[in-house]
Amino acid sequence: MIKILVCDDEIFARDAMARIIKRKGFDVVVASNGEECIELFKKEKPEVVFLDVMLPDLDGDHIHKYLKELNEDVNVYYITGSDTVFTRENAKMAGAKGYLQKPVDIDLLFKTLDSIKKDFGE
Repeated sequence: MIKILVCDDEIFARDAMARIIKRKGFDVVVASNGEECIELFKKEKPEVVFLDVMLPDLDGDHIHKYLKELNEDVNVYYITGSDTVFTRENAKMAGAKGYLQKPVDIDLLFKTLDSIKKDFGE
């Protein structure tokens, strides 16, 4: 089963995403800040991370780079409240697999999860 780590400091957004991801047949773990994200990543070894880029303790780009150092094959999707050309370009330049704008569009999340299943041959 594909494991997904959801890291978002907004409890409602984080828990809603986690419930949807679980219902779609994934194993899911959640983190509320950057430090917790890194610790859970090391412990749980998820294949996919949905990462809020604006966390209170650590910068999302910094976390992404660190996760890639730990596992270069991890697929990281940015979660952002800002949908600008700069945000999209920054996500691409950082090597993010994709990004979702807050509030997360459920249909887009479903499509992203379906794409993840295809990428992993499920």
